[in-house]
Parts: sequence; structure tokens; C-alpha cells
Amino acid sequence: MHPTVRRILLLSLLITPARSIDTPEVSVMRESVRGDTGKWNDTPGIQRIPPPSTKPANLSLDDWAEQSHDHPVPSTSGDEQWLFYRTRQLDDNDRVLFSQIERAGNNITVTFREAIWQGYYNKTFTYYEAIAVNLGLLPEGDYTLKVVIEPLVFRQFDGDGKPKANWPKDTEPGKGDPVEITLSFTISDPKE
Repeated sequence: MHPTVRRILLLSLLITPARSIDTPEVSVMRESVRGDTGKWNDTPGIQRIPPPSTKPANLSLDDWAEQSHDHPVPSTSGDEQWLFYRTRQLDDNDRVLFSQIERAGNNITVTFREAIWQGYYNKTFTYYEAIAVNLGLLPEGDYTLKVVIEPLVFRQFDGDGKPKANWPKDTEPGKGDPVEITLSFTISDPKE
């Protein structure tokens, strides 16, 4: 099996259906941005992005999010709403897992779990994850989006036990409190 197909299959096992959001299941896109590319990210961040179907084929998800940040597109009730989450810099054995979406009125909470490897490093590189999550179609209104990043630790990988394309097998709560990042945005009527 091709490694990309295997990773997509493994990722699909971690996706939880949305609650009270107008999509039958959650769509998640992700890419890893290695530290040796010259890009570095010490602080996690979030932003709203247009639907990835409008992304030019020649741009990476991360570059497209930067371009969308510099030239924002208005949010309308006729478009799917997407969250873009850029993690902090991680080591290659660390993993970021999508957990769930919850919506209460115009308050949306998206939870991720950041699992930090506690085992032996033979050699390592750093990276950050660029993750897009489909929030679905949202009606007009003012929204507050909160991303919660729960800390986890682990010592074993699932599957063959090797890090490449495998996910944590034995996660347990990490030290420290969850990190919370908030963002406010407005959805307007597409006719206006």
C-alpha cells in the first residue's frame, strides 16, 4: 500500500463525526511542513480560510493559508466554512490528532490532541502541521471559534511500532493545561 494512502486511511480512523453542524462527517486536510524548509512556527495559530476546493493546485495548504490571511475572503452563508490550524514546531515522532467539533449556538469548539513522543530518538527533524477542518455550512451571524489543544504523551506507536505513518498507541494525559485559541468571525448573507 502506498504510504500516502495508508496515512489517509489511518487519519480517517481518527475523525469523529460533527455534532450539530451541517455536514454528515468532518473533512480534515493536513500537511507537514518540515523545519529544514526554512519555515518555523513557535506558536500555534488559527484562522478561517475559504473552501480548499478554491485553492490553486500549485500552492501547498500552508502557503495558501498565508495567502488567504494576507487577502481575506468574506464569509457567506452559502459557503462551507473552514478552520485552518497551524501547530507549534514539533519533533517528527510527535503527532497531532483531530478529536471533535462541538457547537452551541454561535460558539464552536474544535478539539485537537497534541501527543508528544517520550521514547528514544535515533535521529530527528522538526515540523509543524498545517491542518484544515471543515466546519460546514453556517447560517448568518457572529461566531466565536475556540480551538482547544489537549496535551498528551506516548511511548509506543500503533501498527508495526515504527514511527513512520503510525499513530500513538498508548497515549496518556500530558503535563500542563490545554492551550486555548479563540477567533471571532462573521457570516454574511451571500446576496448582500
